[in-house]
Amino acid sequence: MSEKNAAASHKRGLVRLLWGMLARPRDTLRHLKEGSSFRWWLPALVAVLMAVLPVAAGAPLTAEQARDAVLASQERMAEQQGAELSEEQRAQMESLVASPLIVVVFPAVAAVVGLLIGWIVWSGSLYLVGMVVGGRSTFGALFGMVVWTWLPYAVRGALQALFILLSGQLITQPGLSGLVSAPSSVEEVMAAPPSLGQLALSSFLGRIDLFLIWRLVLLVTGVTVVMRLRPRKGLLIIVGLWILLTALGLIPTLVGGMFSGMVAGT
Repeated sequence: MSEKNAAASHKRGLVRLLWGMLARPRDTLRHLKEGSSFRWWLPALVAVLMAVLPVAAGAPLTAEQARDAVLASQERMAEQQGAELSEEQRAQMESLVASPLIVVVFPAVAAVVGLLIGWIVWSGSLYLVGMVVGGRSTFGALFGMVVWTWLPYAVRGALQALFILLSGQLITQPGLSGLVSAPSSVEEVMAAPPSLGQLALSSFLGRIDLFLIWRLVLLVTGVTVVMRLRPRKGLLIIVGLWILLTALGLIPTLVGGMFSGMVAGT
């Protein structure tokens, strides 16, 4: 019977598998599991491309904002210290901060590395929790499931890139972060840096949107299929892990905010 299932899995095309994850995720995950292969490389490739696409689409706007930040810092330095850069020095600094390496390559690499870390952390955490609660699965199967359930974020990346191209604006307040008052310009940020509480709350709310809910639902479905757990237990595991990993993910934001506050205070 397992040989028939494996053969049936190979007959289902990759495009059909992608559509199945969007339309019928439980059936698709069960189909992949029975076929003994999650064929994770395809959704991984899609996720990587859709993570890089918004960065590339917003590169010109990011470069423009970087130049504005340089001008704002120069004006502030001139007011406080009476020092002013020459035209040549200003041009060199603007070209440096707006270079493709800064506005495209580094953010794209950071996005891809963030994806890989997220997949590994989620897969490892689920594997450890599964060992505790009696789930039956392997790390490889969980890794494949996690990658497949990341497709909502790929859809979000495509929509974000489309929005940037059509509107000519960067997405500065993702998710629900718009509920928190924040500076609207580079000059305001430099004049009055946000507090650590504002940074933490904005970062937390920025992670919450419909695509997050969609991904968590897919993870719960994947856990019940791959680890053979009841839906209620799967829901508790996924929500608990999301709260824990989100809290840990706020630490770099808080550390960066503390460092920025120290620099601004000097």
